[in-house]
Amino acid sequence: MDFISSLGAGLAVIIGLFLIILLIASIIFKAATKLVVKQDTTSGMSIAIVLLGAIASTIAGIPASIIFGLLNAPEVFISILSLIISFSATSGIYMLMLKINFWKASLIQIIMLLIVLIIVFLFALLFGGLAAAM
Repeated sequence: MDFISSLGAGLAVIIGLFLIILLIASIIFKAATKLVVKQDTTSGMSIAIVLLGAIASTIAGIPASIIFGLLNAPEVFISILSLIISFSATSGIYMLMLKINFWKASLIQIIMLLIVLIIVFLFALLFGGLAAAM
């Protein structure tokens, strides 16, 4: 019984973290969409688009990684190719769901990445400063 409760607690933590990350990603997506195409999306629509983009990105990147891995291609090549394919798949989902062109969908992703990098930098600066003060 101890193992089952530990397993359930771990699963609850994983699901909780997934939902928090999905919520944060959808908020960042809404901000980037408003910035790039001046289009306001509902929260539910943002969550759906971000989730579909993540699923498409994962599904599109896996076959290329497997095929080029079997062909003994260099890891750097596989990583770059997988990144390009995943980026394109996500942009395709954004393009179809928002009814915009591919370049604006790609720009939304780039803006999202920049926002995430700024947030990570600010957290690192904040917690690095706190750690240095102690």
